[in-house]
Amino acid sequence: MSGFRIAVTGTPGVGKTSFCSGSDFHILTVDEIAAQHDCLGAIEDDGAAPIDLERLISMITWPDENQILIDGHLSHLLPIDAVVLIRCHPDILRNRLAERNYSQTKIDENVECELIGVIAAECLEIPCLELDSAIGIDAMIAALEGWITDGFKPRRPNEGIDWIGQLHGGD
Repeated sequence: MSGFRIAVTGTPGVGKTSFCSGSDFHILTVDEIAAQHDCLGAIEDDGAAPIDLERLISMITWPDENQILIDGHLSHLLPIDAVVLIRCHPDILRNRLAERNYSQTKIDENVECELIGVIAAECLEIPCLELDSAIGIDAMIAALEGWITDGFKPRRPNEGIDWIGQLHGGD
């Protein structure tokens, strides 16, 4: 496949930016795209700037680069061709978010979203490669490159990650 836009998504703290930084693709962030289209709000008390996603989707224009990764936990909601969903064990994620000085409420909300697979559920209708960040950046990039070479097939090339099953003794 020559030209594509791949969302690199996942709960905050799973390793999206590290993954993108380790690749050779052209990288855009959702915040950059939103700012470019005047769809980024003022930073709120929780440290995040809201994005007018509906407006952004209606206005978005992509650069001329053929192969683009879009970094951001909302990237899978943009008009893209495929998704890389990065997952992280909830205990590791909790520690990462605490190191970022997130509030306890924000940590709990994000860990719960990761635990139950909220973003995975939002990516059921598009080709999606789900990766556990524990395998490391190089292995994740190799998996992405192989998936691209194979034309993003199959749509769900692996079993979804089930943190609840792992934490509570399921298969």
